[in-house]
Amino acid sequence: MECYITYCIKGYLAFNGNNELICEKLFPQDEIIQRLADINDKKIVKEELEIIEEVSKDYDEISIESNKRLSDYSNEKIKIETPNQGGEYLRNNYEQFNLNSEEIAEIYQNLAIYKIKKESSSEDKHLIQAVNSIDEIDETISKLIERIREWYALYFPEMDIIKNNETYIKLISQNKTKDEIIKAKPDAFPDNIIDLEDDINVEDLEIMNNYANSIFELQKSRRNIEEYIDYKMESIAPNLRLLVGPTLGAKLISHAGGIKRLAMYPSSTVQIMGAEKALFRHLKSGDRPPKYGLIYQHPQVRGAKWWNRGKIARMLAGKISLAVRRDVFTKTIDENVAEEFKQKVEEIEKNNPFPTKTTKKRKEEKSKTKNKRKKGKNKKKRR
Repeated sequence: MECYITYCIKGYLAFNGNNELICEKLFPQDEIIQRLADINDKKIVKEELEIIEEVSKDYDEISIESNKRLSDYSNEKIKIETPNQGGEYLRNNYEQFNLNSEEIAEIYQNLAIYKIKKESSSEDKHLIQAVNSIDEIDETISKLIERIREWYALYFPEMDIIKNNETYIKLISQNKTKDEIIKAKPDAFPDNIIDLEDDINVEDLEIMNNYANSIFELQKSRRNIEEYIDYKMESIAPNLRLLVGPTLGAKLISHAGGIKRLAMYPSSTVQIMGAEKALFRHLKSGDRPPKYGLIYQHPQVRGAKWWNRGKIARMLAGKISLAVRRDVFTKTIDENVAEEFKQKVEEIEKNNPFPTKTTKKRKEEKSKTKNKRKKGKNKKKRR
């Protein structure tokens, strides 16, 4: 004989071949949301085990509606069938089992809220927001500094000698006048500075100093967020932090949408993350595929000779995949992960001091395709 097990918002129900209810195991009223969340996460809950154990005494075959694999169940009588006869009968006769659409909608609404709260409370989500904030702050600071340099040059054009933006802003924000700036950094300015009397009024100077102070505070916020990212990476992904650094590691996690998702990616995907446009162009027009994406920011990849970058990027992607999986699943730390990677890079550079014939040909082909594109663009412009 065969029976059919299904579940609803109240618990697990079992039906015989005549759609008669033979057994039920209901969820505790205050744990319904938690039980449904566990089922969605592909966990076998207590009530499911209990109903399987009870019906297996009298039935030879058990058909169960489940999102889990057959190997997750130890009972040999079970077969997974979604939907099955009992589940269809239940859904067509909700009123018979004291279920109404309003109650079901309310439960699933609360379940959605629970899942959103649980998801947003995970630490990697805060890390993603922090690294995205860094990118936005960098963009904002670069625009604001461009404006303050142009503006402050009306009062003190010699300040353009200071090329470092942080030093430039710090000097203006901490020193009110031209004389104070020169005293703070006398070596940076020439002796023959032309000084005009009443070259700027007090109100203009005050507003420029306030503007510089706001940029300086923004730079301080950026440093604080960087420290926060470093702290988060040390607790969430210590192996990835050791291998690629906190900033690049956080960018990889952010691009993947979470550390667990990054851990599930194959190394080939990790290698080209951030180079999606180049990948789609390759698929569409047949151009050469990208060799690296975000991981190009790693100094060992960026600083390598052009013919070795692909090899190093591929190896780094493999190391990243292993490091993230260690962070997510085993929670063990390999202190030598960065050192081992550097040794491997040195070996690649030592074994490949010069480009091979194939790499030279590829470079020539690449330059030819670039020239063709330029010619095509020029023709379009002439037309």
